[in-house]
Amino acid sequence: MTGTSIAASGIVLEPLTKDNYENWSCLVRNYLVGHGLWGVVTSIPEIGARSKIEYEIWNRKNGKALHIIQLTCGPENLTHIRDLHIAKEAWNKLGATYSSDLQADPDIEQGVVDDSLRQYKSLHKYIESGEWKDANSFIKSDSTAIYSTSSMGRTVLHVAVVAGHEEIVKKLVKEGKDKLVKMKDNRGYTALALVAELTGNTNIAKCMTTVVYRKISRSETVNPFRDLLSMKTNDGEIPVLLAAAKGHKEMTRYLYRYTPTEDLRDDNYHNGVLLLTRCITAEIFSVALNLLQQFPKMPLAHKSHFESDCVQPLYALARMPSVFPSGSGYGFIRQFFNDILRFPEKEVREFSGIIVSRANIAKEETQHKASFVGRLCGRMLNLSPVKQLGRLLILVHMSFQNWVLLKFSGIRKIYNQKMTYRLALEILSCLHQRIQEFKESELREASAYDAMLQAAKHGIIEFIDAMRKGNPDLLWAIDKNKRGVFSHAILNRRKAVFELIHDSTVNGRKEIVKCRVDAFGNSMLHLAGYLGPSSDLDRRSGPAMQMQREILWFKAVEEIVHPKCKEAKNADDKKPRELFTEGHKELVKAGEKWAKDTAGSFTLVATLITTIMFAAAFTVPGGNNQDNGVPLFLHDITFDAFIIADAASLFTSSTSVLLFIGILTARYAEKDFLKSLPLRLLFALIMLFFSVISMIVAFCASLAMLLKGHHRVIITAMSFASVPVIVLVPSQLRLFLEIFKSTVLSN
Repeated sequence: MTGTSIAASGIVLEPLTKDNYENWSCLVRNYLVGHGLWGVVTSIPEIGARSKIEYEIWNRKNGKALHIIQLTCGPENLTHIRDLHIAKEAWNKLGATYSSDLQADPDIEQGVVDDSLRQYKSLHKYIESGEWKDANSFIKSDSTAIYSTSSMGRTVLHVAVVAGHEEIVKKLVKEGKDKLVKMKDNRGYTALALVAELTGNTNIAKCMTTVVYRKISRSETVNPFRDLLSMKTNDGEIPVLLAAAKGHKEMTRYLYRYTPTEDLRDDNYHNGVLLLTRCITAEIFSVALNLLQQFPKMPLAHKSHFESDCVQPLYALARMPSVFPSGSGYGFIRQFFNDILRFPEKEVREFSGIIVSRANIAKEETQHKASFVGRLCGRMLNLSPVKQLGRLLILVHMSFQNWVLLKFSGIRKIYNQKMTYRLALEILSCLHQRIQEFKESELREASAYDAMLQAAKHGIIEFIDAMRKGNPDLLWAIDKNKRGVFSHAILNRRKAVFELIHDSTVNGRKEIVKCRVDAFGNSMLHLAGYLGPSSDLDRRSGPAMQMQREILWFKAVEEIVHPKCKEAKNADDKKPRELFTEGHKELVKAGEKWAKDTAGSFTLVATLITTIMFAAAFTVPGGNNQDNGVPLFLHDITFDAFIIADAASLFTSSTSVLLFIGILTARYAEKDFLKSLPLRLLFALIMLFFSVISMIVAFCASLAMLLKGHHRVIITAMSFASVPVIVLVPSQLRLFLEIFKSTVLSN
């Protein structure tokens, strides 16, 4: 919608982005030149050197130029320049942000060898290219070379880690020992921190973390590995935080398993909450769940120096609809497999390598490897026969699932997604228990109110339901525009969230919600009049069905609001119905075009079937008796099937043609999209479907009469004849079911 409004202004084609600055600046500059405003963008007048009248003229031009720049840059960029009052400053700021004329600098993540260390430059190149023999010879000739650094402070171990040479890393760690492993670059990154952030290679991390144990005496052991995981970068980041920030799941699980708990508790759980947020954002839910379970007193708010980490755990979870069942969007087949897949209890606690109980890993592994048959038999002896049978059926089901179903990549993906759902719901349950004890100030710090509105936008009913049960006041959160949970549910067409208004817990404030208006004077019915988001519209089969969905939403909201809201005007002096009509003009046109194109295509098919079946009625199989004109197979029961099927196909195809013609000649008013057009299309599709089936039946009956006794040929021909039906049904089934559900079953 944003791009459309800007394009309509006739100045630029689309809002300013990082990829189109050259085109955008060219169009805006030409527009400003054409209107005599470019001069105010290139210079600022000296107030003392000009008269008051000249300055007023410049001020008016500056205001016009600034308005054009703000209008065309898009809403996201407007927030960065709205406080500027001079057009030149706004232009220069956008240019500095998006211009491609930037100076090139070396990539600090890759590292650069300083020219002052030329004698070690070749060593770094040997390591980077994986030539260990040459590198080893160099190190042996100069014992200090292994500790040499580049201009970025990178050691040979840093270089090997970035290059991904696992064997060389092992040898370098063995040669350089603790000193090399703990050396930092200019940003304070150890080699472990670097691999945690850049590559996420768990095997390389293990090379550095499993060799560094060193025994001083029989009774004393030094554990530098513990210190390595606690070593911070210049920005105060420990390795597990770096891995989680980049979304390296396996690396995060591995480092978290051994990271000292003190590092997560320090500074009022700053690292712990930050890790929780990053794990939620990266969908590393096993670690996030363990954090919540292991640290029950950990707060749910943190402060970070990085803009990307400003979100709190609750808010991060509230903007992830894909990790909840309500956001799955599964069809019938996927939902079927989702329902039958089960999880072993062990796998619920341990997902993708992360062991929830970090304290006793070895013990759990021993229990896991115990005799399965022995444990099963021991338990079954204590069960009743009915329970034994149930447990046996579960065992058979799990065996079939593990050995057959999960071998298919598609089903495995559904299985992993279901595990994600389960872990996300467990995290939500933990958060629900936490907020029950929160004060209002703590809820604000944790962004709980913002999270509720965010969840309403995305339709995460699980999140909203859990939070309102933990604290009922969260359901009544409003933003700066005085829009609450139900307002955002209407704007974003979130049915499950909107239906909460009928919940018994809302009844006490239901009347207040019905009459509420936002900062722009919009009632809930006004909000329903706006065009729904593209993400919701795209779920429908075509613009006509999208328009029907919009009308259904408007009527659903119309039924619950106060009667006075139906004629109330907003700040733009528009009624809800006027706003709906204005906002859906383009959708009505698109719906008309789609319906006519669809009807035209189907009319061609139906007409062809009508023509064929009409001709087939007078050219019956086997021919007619030359004396009296009676068909030769008149007394054959197969002939009766042929005639009935031919007539049925002729009449149903003719009916579908008439219905499709009705669609082509419809007036296409707004209300026609609610019932009239969908019902015509539904019945026309039913008639067309039956005409195709009847045509196939008539064809098969004709073959049976002509090829009596040749069963093999008949069966083969009939098999090929069923192909059109097999193709037609799946291709149009979704459209048929959608029309039936939204028109016949919808209330």
